[in-house]
Amino acid sequence: MTNIISFFKQHGYYHAKAALPLDLVETFKSEFDPIFAEKQKRFYARFTEPGMYGANHDIKRWNMLLPSESSMLRSAFFAREELFNTLKSVFHGDFSLVFFSSDISSPGSTFQTIHQDGNDFAVALNVPLVDSNEVNGATQIYPDTHRISSDSEFTNESNEFTDEQIIARANALNPLTLNVKRGDYTLRDLRLIHRGTPNNTDDHRPYLSVIFLPSSQNEAPRFEVIQEGLDLFVQFKEEAFPTGNIRLIDYANTFGRLVMAYAQSDRVHRPISKEVSDQLDERALYCLRFAKFEDEALNDRIVRTDGTSQEFLKEIQVAKDEFRKIKSES
Repeated sequence: MTNIISFFKQHGYYHAKAALPLDLVETFKSEFDPIFAEKQKRFYARFTEPGMYGANHDIKRWNMLLPSESSMLRSAFFAREELFNTLKSVFHGDFSLVFFSSDISSPGSTFQTIHQDGNDFAVALNVPLVDSNEVNGATQIYPDTHRISSDSEFTNESNEFTDEQIIARANALNPLTLNVKRGDYTLRDLRLIHRGTPNNTDDHRPYLSVIFLPSSQNEAPRFEVIQEGLDLFVQFKEEAFPTGNIRLIDYANTFGRLVMAYAQSDRVHRPISKEVSDQLDERALYCLRFAKFEDEALNDRIVRTDGTSQEFLKEIQVAKDEFRKIKSES
């Protein structure tokens, strides 16, 4: 039997086959489809002309946060015992669930540029809602590239590869296409070199996408400061999207991700009701401890400090200045 932890550390990914009940995945899909349809409707309504911008995340690709009241969160699939134990081991310390979202490749999507999702260690959990392969846009990875070299040991340290170095490394290797089926899941080190592939079908290819980041301290900005960042994110989107200016839109979206990263949970934007939190086990509550809960006792696990709040307020001011600069250059 493959040791998940050692395989992941060596190769930078793990593909668990038939690990989730099919009826659970089917429930996810039936709930996901109307949420995504509504997302597309709201997105396109932002533009003055149809077709000004194909999707909200690269060419014909989407990223969509998922609602806290959904069965996808209530099920706590992201904190199943085997998964949780793997994450505890590879992080070598505390971690938290920061992004509870989805990654959709739509018909007409093309090859992404070969890339890392970041130089810093983090872990992505993907659950396919449809079978995915070379035809409809399965993810293509370059195993072992999360490490500095094939001879180096696994660490959680950041690496500093440039875009040119990433492509050069990939060109010297053979990629692996992660053909996955409903009921599977994959784990991927965000430092692993990879790319999305074309969707040559007439149907969307949705994955649930959960991102875990290290969290060395149980400290975060105050909720009112985080809300200031969220309000600015909304303002940026309202100003950027009608222009069709890709640079401005991308900056708005990047700032939104920065807000969630500082908060260490996108659930500050989508608070978790007591009805839902009462259904979550201790592993799930640990992963989500930076979220905003209706149950104040759960909020008290995180210290809301002046230091982290002031640090974030400085980032907010930098973002305001940069957004104005980009807008003036348009």
